[in-house]
Amino acid sequence: MYQVEKITTCFKTIDGFRNSPDPDVPQITDPDLLTSDSGRYYDEFHPLIKTDIISNIIPELKDMQEYLKEKVYTATLKVFKKFASVKKEMRSTKTILNSSAMFDGVARFNQTILNESKFVGFRITLKNAYGVKATIDRLGVQFNNPQTNLPIYLFHTSQVDPIKTVTATTTSTNSLEWLQLDEVIDLAYYAETYDTGGHFFLGYYQDDVLGLALKKDFDFRKFCGGCAGRNAAKIWNTRLNFIEVRPMYVSQSNYTLFEMFDYRDIVITDDNNYGLNFATTISCDLSEYFCENKLIFSEAIGMQLAVDVLNDIVHSDRANRIAEVNRNMIIRNLEGDKETHEEGLNVRLETEIKNLDFDFSKIDSPCLPASEKYGVRVQSI
Repeated sequence: MYQVEKITTCFKTIDGFRNSPDPDVPQITDPDLLTSDSGRYYDEFHPLIKTDIISNIIPELKDMQEYLKEKVYTATLKVFKKFASVKKEMRSTKTILNSSAMFDGVARFNQTILNESKFVGFRITLKNAYGVKATIDRLGVQFNNPQTNLPIYLFHTSQVDPIKTVTATTTSTNSLEWLQLDEVIDLAYYAETYDTGGHFFLGYYQDDVLGLALKKDFDFRKFCGGCAGRNAAKIWNTRLNFIEVRPMYVSQSNYTLFEMFDYRDIVITDDNNYGLNFATTISCDLSEYFCENKLIFSEAIGMQLAVDVLNDIVHSDRANRIAEVNRNMIIRNLEGDKETHEEGLNVRLETEIKNLDFDFSKIDSPCLPASEKYGVRVQSI
């Protein structure tokens, strides 16, 4: 559902700390701790979240700024784990489709594709759904001659230059080989390095190929017309809910080498795979979307940090230094008051987590569903 490193990095300045006016109290100098993107400060969530008190409860050998950074980090993770736990009940944190080849079929060894100096490959379009991510974890190539460092490019309609380039080196003649990718190729509807939506184009220039590509007996227009119930049909139909893949080419006169072409100049060729195949995993990754909308999490993270620090104060073994702090009062603040029916911070925090679920439940995406279960579930093949 999210990447821990990305979330904890972009949320480290969600709320901020204030320095004590007392010059004898250790001062915060780290700008990340003093910055508040939300305009909220942690002492607003509870009056004891102050540096003069915190400096007296941290371990002797630990730096206060190190302690505060750890608290922001753990509070952020706790909030997201609780939020993900709520969403997990609606299957939004599950992998939608595990790694599977894009298509099957057989390529006859004499069924080669004429080299006409085109850019050939696939147009890949993710459906309009925040958080849906398609990961290409395997890339297969099939040519009638071995290839050495054949460049395979990934373009996006919002970027002039390729957003990814991988090289294919093979040793076989006619046989399909699955490449070992140094890193997977992530395709996201919502990303920070290219525009929302648009099309991806994965392919190569025919002039770079030694020999000819082999063509599979496969037609994207007639896939599994009479094979309802078979695994291949289930995978194919599930994938169509989230991603559309169409073979295509661009004539030499309509492209400039190594630059994104006019997507209107492509020619769709549903019966030609150009010697390529790839395996995709479709999953949810809302990291970028959460970072763009992080202010919504300010209240929950502020409350969580307050709860964590207050628990540290209650359980501190340096009681002589916090004699002025009434532990019973802190426990009541955390757990609530049964006599007055006042809710404690723990209950208010859980309520805030539920409010987050409501805030994000109206997004039309299988990764952020409403209370009803959304989408198609396909288990491992």
